[in-house]
Formats: sequence, structure tokens, C-alpha cells
Amino acid sequence: MADLVIPKIILDDIIAHANELTPHECCGLLAGTNGVVSHIYRIKNIVAMEGAQNLSSFDPAKVAHLERLSPEERAEIAFVMDMQDFSAAKKEMRNNGLDLQVVYHSHPHDPARPSVTDIKIATDYEEIWPKINLPIPAYLLVSLMNSTPDVRCYWIKAGQVTPAAFSVR
Repeated sequence: MADLVIPKIILDDIIAHANELTPHECCGLLAGTNGVVSHIYRIKNIVAMEGAQNLSSFDPAKVAHLERLSPEERAEIAFVMDMQDFSAAKKEMRNNGLDLQVVYHSHPHDPARPSVTDIKIATDYEEIWPKINLPIPAYLLVSLMNSTPDVRCYWIKAGQVTPAAFSVR
């Protein structure tokens, strides 16, 4: 696949999103055509929201688990995309003839590389993407652990992580 192209204005928006949500992780989708990103969809991270456990997408076991966690601990368990936001973004992509290119999220206190959880989720989703008529995306991570945000992109396939080249224009 050709290198991804991400406009600087969209990359700046991702970094702003990451800073706004810290200490929680932000998450979202990037869409476009032929590897060129043209749209950003900020998706609510329901783990970061107060009262997240009251949302219908949580089963009782997840609710019990979330309720036992402090806000700091909740921030550590990555992100769960709000399915209403996700569905609305998917519909808008289809209506505009766009393809999902990238799933992004932030690591407020960790390096810009996929965690064990990130790899597991990406691997689980490998068989889901085709079922919901979306291509397997690249995964972009923003680390805020140093004074300058570190942004890196990866392909995650069959549990294997490989760097994905991208350029900013």
C-alpha cells in the first residue's frame, strides 16, 4: 500500500484532541481516498466519560469493573469507542464516498507504540472490519509523555505490528 498522507491541519486536530482528553486517551477515525486522509471523526471515548457505566453498550460485568476503578485507573484501560459516534462516522464516510484509512488514539503517559491491549483489539477487529464493509485501517498513535507529541503509525495484522509510513502535507 502507498504511504498514507495526512494533512497537517488534521494531524494538529488529533494532537489537540489528545491534549484535551488527557489523562484519558482520545480516539477517532481518519477517512479519505487512495491513502490520502481528508476527514477526521473524533469519537467519544466512553471510558473517559463520567457515568460511562450507564451507557447501554456496557454489559453488567464491564459496569461492575468500571465502577471499581478510580478515574486514574479508568484512564489506563485504553479506550472504548462510542458506537453511536462510530456508526454516524461510518455512515457519513459511505455517503461521501470515503474509505476508513486510520484508527487513531493517544497514549498520554506511554510511548507511541501499540500496547498489548491495542494489538489484541486490532487483531480481534481484523475479522470484524470486512463484515461491516470497512477496510483494515492503519493505527496512528500520539504519545504525550514528552514535551513534544510523538506521532507514529502502524499496521497490525495477525498480531504482528509493522511501522506504517506516512507523510504530513
